[in-house]
Amino acid sequence: METFNTTYGTVTLYSNETYIITPFRENKYWDETKTLALKPYINPNRNILEIGGHCGTSSLIYATFLSPRQQIYVYEPQKKMFALLMRNVYQNNLQHRVVPYNYGVFCYNGAGKMHDKDIDWFHKGEIAKRYGEEAYLPCNFGGVCLGSSGEEVSLITVDDMPHNDIGFIHCDAQGAENFIFSKATEVIKRNRPVILFENNVNYLEGRPLYEKVCQSYPEEAAKYKDYNVEHYCMYELGYSQIIRRFFGEYDDLLIP
Repeated sequence: METFNTTYGTVTLYSNETYIITPFRENKYWDETKTLALKPYINPNRNILEIGGHCGTSSLIYATFLSPRQQIYVYEPQKKMFALLMRNVYQNNLQHRVVPYNYGVFCYNGAGKMHDKDIDWFHKGEIAKRYGEEAYLPCNFGGVCLGSSGEEVSLITVDDMPHNDIGFIHCDAQGAENFIFSKATEVIKRNRPVILFENNVNYLEGRPLYEKVCQSYPEEAAKYKDYNVEHYCMYELGYSQIIRRFFGEYDDLLIP
C-alpha cells in the first residue's frame, strides 16, 4: 500500500490501484475538480448518501462541505476495499462524520455476488488475485460490478436504509444504477435530494458494466433494468433540471 498526505487528509491506497493512484503520485487528488464543482449543489445542513464509496476519496472531500452535525453514509460492498475505506476514515478522525457500511446497494435485500474480474479496465485481472498473490499487477478495484462468480456480498435497497434527511445522493455503482433507483423511490420522494449518478445505460463508456449486471441477475433485470430515475424525478416529482455529462464525464446530475 501507499499513503499520501493531501489537502483533505491522509489517503492510503493499494499500490496496484490503476486509475486512482496516478494523480496522488503526481501530488494531486483524484477527481478533485469535479467533486469541488458539486459543492454549490450540496446543502451543508443535510446528510449525504454515497453509494459505491471505494476507499473514501470522495467522502473526505464531502466531509469538508457539511456542517459538523451532518453525516455521510457510505456503502461499499467489497470487503477489502471496505477495510481500506475504514482505514482512511479513522486515520483522519472522521468516524463521527463519515459512516461506512459494508453492503452493496441493489433492488433487493439479501445475498449477492460481485464480478470476479476487473472488466472496467483492459487488464481484466481476477480481483481476488489482484488483492493477493498478483498484487504486483495493476487493477481498477473501483471498476468491479455486481456479478455471479466473484466475492459474496450483502445487498440492501435504499428504501430499507435507516437514514434521514438525505440532501444529496452520489451513486457510482458500476452498472447497477437502474436497479438501485427502482427501490429508492420513497427516499427520493420524501427527501427530494440532488442526485449525481453514473449513467451506465445512456453512455457507451459504461454500457458493458450495465449489461454484465443484467446478465448476472436475469430475474431482477426482467423487472428493473429499464427503470428511469430521470423520468421519475422530472415528471413525477417535478425536479427542475438535469445536467447531463456533468463535468464532461458520464455522470448526470438531477436537481430538485
